[in-house]
Amino acid sequence: MLIERKPYMQKLRDLKDAHLIKVVTGLRRAGKSTLLEMFADEIRLKTPDASILFLNFENPDIFTIGDWKQIYDYVKVRLVADRMNYVFLDEIQNIPTFERLVDGLFIKKNVDLYITGSNSQLLSGELATLLTGRYVETEILPFSFAEWVESYENSPKLTKNASLANFLQNGAIPQAVTLSMSTGNNNVADSFVQGVLNTIVEKDIFKRHGINNKTAFYKILDFVFDSVGSILSPRSISDTLRSNNIVVDKLTVTNYLNYLTEAFILYKVPRYDVKGKRLLQTLDKYYLADTSFRRIRLGKKTAEDRGHLLENVVYLELRRRYNEVYVGKTRNNEIDFVASDSGGYVSYYQVAYSVLDEKTLKRELTPLKEIRDSNPKFLLSADEDINPVFDGIRKLNVVDWLLGRTNKVE
Repeated sequence: MLIERKPYMQKLRDLKDAHLIKVVTGLRRAGKSTLLEMFADEIRLKTPDASILFLNFENPDIFTIGDWKQIYDYVKVRLVADRMNYVFLDEIQNIPTFERLVDGLFIKKNVDLYITGSNSQLLSGELATLLTGRYVETEILPFSFAEWVESYENSPKLTKNASLANFLQNGAIPQAVTLSMSTGNNNVADSFVQGVLNTIVEKDIFKRHGINNKTAFYKILDFVFDSVGSILSPRSISDTLRSNNIVVDKLTVTNYLNYLTEAFILYKVPRYDVKGKRLLQTLDKYYLADTSFRRIRLGKKTAEDRGHLLENVVYLELRRRYNEVYVGKTRNNEIDFVASDSGGYVSYYQVAYSVLDEKTLKRELTPLKEIRDSNPKFLLSADEDINPVFDGIRKLNVVDWLLGRTNKVE
């Protein structure tokens, strides 16, 4: 079952025919190619005589075309003069000097250009200089919980907690979800996810950056995967590895973390001083693009750390809903997330799998109670109680929140 990915499709619809380059970035196999294919199909359906050219640069046949100039010439002779030409260039980072290809096609007045890439540095360097003010980026993530539920529409209905446990354990990479559903075998989906992770590391990191010390890289990767939701720094990682007789200097750790975020495996979340209203320069948190990576790589059972995995899922959802997401810091405590919308309007979130225990509830409420402003404050958990309010702090069932069933809370 194909999921439309409604927010992403609507953004492409809104930008259609605008003289801007539409750039779709995100994790490999998060659905970028499928999104563009669905959008191209929609154009064909609504405008049967539309001129559409779709080139996937992961397809070995495309590479026989050659360098950027040969690809440019290939596209140019296929443009139809008296109508808009919709040109889709998928995984364009595989073409050397692709910046010149993009710039050359963009200046043609009858070309509506769409490109995808699996590296966050796609929009850095020369391309950013060439295209300043001339592109709009859309970052695509694996399925949201709502999309995941939609994909299971024709399957036996699960309880809230069973659905959440499945989502935390198996993740939401679209093709892995499809494989799990169609085969009824999670091992097949796990093999696919393992392949995705291996491809990203080998192709987008080792090959791209010429890494030879693969053992050290995987030690750092495993350390960060095992520390999801924990405060980290390159120095703390280096010191911890050194205590286990693995010598990796701070600069190398910094570089490897940057490579992992560039490839969308990890998201780096900085800390925000709530009282001082400023970003802090040290000690960040890292979250995974998909929770399945952690289990596949480390072999850990979800029940062993479902609190941090839930926090990871909430972070990704906040990333979908808000412009900026930070880890909050008060004088004495930490707030899981400070989220800011396009107008600078701030909301605060605490996340815990369960707060039925009074001590746990008090621990989770305390940081929010320290905040003296009147912005919305939420405590998200898997508990089924009816959304109580504690001194203005709304406690919400996280499944309902993920599905948008808690009135207007974002």
